[in-house]
Amino acid sequence: MSINVFFIVLLGLLLGMYNYFAPHYSATQKVGEIPQIELLSFTLYEISHKGIDHILEGQEGKKFDERYAVTSAKFSDNTKSLFQSVRSDHVDYKGDIIILNGNVHYVREDGLEFRSNEGRYETDSSVIETQGSFVITQKGNRIDGDKLIYNTEDDTVSADRVRGSYQLK
Repeated sequence: MSINVFFIVLLGLLLGMYNYFAPHYSATQKVGEIPQIELLSFTLYEISHKGIDHILEGQEGKKFDERYAVTSAKFSDNTKSLFQSVRSDHVDYKGDIIILNGNVHYVREDGLEFRSNEGRYETDSSVIETQGSFVITQKGNRIDGDKLIYNTEDDTVSADRVRGSYQLK
């Protein structure tokens, strides 16, 4: 066997091994949503000619094309007749709708508090909704129930399976 044939066979063997063991990347990998901006331990202020309208605080925030996702979030609203804020473990904020998941806590300037495990807050109409259980407290009064629809501006409430204790004066 000549030396040329030996090297041609060796080259063919090496090319075959390379093709067999080379990694094959598939084009079917899923591409998830990629955030445009990511923030850590942040505070955002929305300012108008009247002053500070909204404050959004969070541990981690991501801005996507049409929404914001924030962990350990607190949203404060100074545009209504009473200053109000809402906290949650995880928040999706899209337009005027805030979707809250985990340890939801709403506080209003007059002492009214609302707690639930999940909720939805529409900032333009001042409506808080929850499908699960909730607790509302204010000055020693307490209301428990399920499936709440609460308009914070008009002070109207609709709920299922309501239980409460009210302090008469």
